[in-house]
Amino acid sequence: MRITKLLAIILLLCLPVASAAAPLVLTIRPTALSNGWQISGTITTDGTVGAITAANILDWNLQVTQTTDLVWTEKDSNDLSISGVTSDGFNLFVSTFPNNFQDGGTLVISRPGGIGQIGTNAIVADFTQLSRNLGYAGGMAGWQDELLGLNFIGLNQRNGRQYRAASLDPGQSNVFRIRVPQISPPPYRVTLFGTITTDGTIGSLVPQNLIAWNITARMQQLTTYTPATTSVMAAIGVSYDGAKLVVAHAAGQFLIGAPGARPTYVTLADFTDPTRPNGFANYYLGNYGVMGEKTPLVGPKVQFYPVAK
Repeated sequence: MRITKLLAIILLLCLPVASAAAPLVLTIRPTALSNGWQISGTITTDGTVGAITAANILDWNLQVTQTTDLVWTEKDSNDLSISGVTSDGFNLFVSTFPNNFQDGGTLVISRPGGIGQIGTNAIVADFTQLSRNLGYAGGMAGWQDELLGLNFIGLNQRNGRQYRAASLDPGQSNVFRIRVPQISPPPYRVTLFGTITTDGTIGSLVPQNLIAWNITARMQQLTTYTPATTSVMAAIGVSYDGAKLVVAHAAGQFLIGAPGARPTYVTLADFTDPTRPNGFANYYLGNYGVMGEKTPLVGPKVQFYPVAK
């Protein structure tokens, strides 16, 4: 009898034990919406394979970003303001203020405005009275635009120095990548970046020595959705097939946001609107309504739309 019980215990110990599924972090399929908006981020599930409900979604970190770019090239901007600029073949330098009374150097690329309009200026570095007047005693960089205003940052440079405004782009001849600090952090991230190409002159530079440039001023509005402030508002027809998180073409819907009288939410996929049977994704913002949208998401014969993997 004891032997029989012992054998039964051994058999039980040898049986495989079902383990709970581990949390699974999935990357959202980047979705470009209208008006420059884009959806990206991650979703974490409990690892369930098959049908997914809101209860199976443990975490999320969604970013909704709108990007607005202004670009200056030698084809559309030729109003150069260059003084105190030098090159050693590896860097472009701009002279800082020599003292508290005299101007230093400047490296500015401008596009004149039309009649009655203000021009746009990409300021790689400025150590003139302009920066002092705006409160940047150590010089400034940034950009100016009629619609988006003044977007500058102080360079905080000491007098009598050579400020490294750009560095040689590896693998390219006479192409220098500008070095401008981030002008503003999220949720309104403002940056200025790009390249300037010279004719190879070493020493002092004048406007004629700059033969090409491609400089971008970028303003990004970023909104982040996490469980701290939002919830899964709808998860209908959502499933995980072992590789992808998908939404069914047949009446599927997947929304994350903040419900209420003036809801704000991200629609990752919605196939419930009969006027748009092939689905849509969008960003809906309270009083403002739909900020950006993409439709259709799939063709009429596609059964599932992948939202993350």
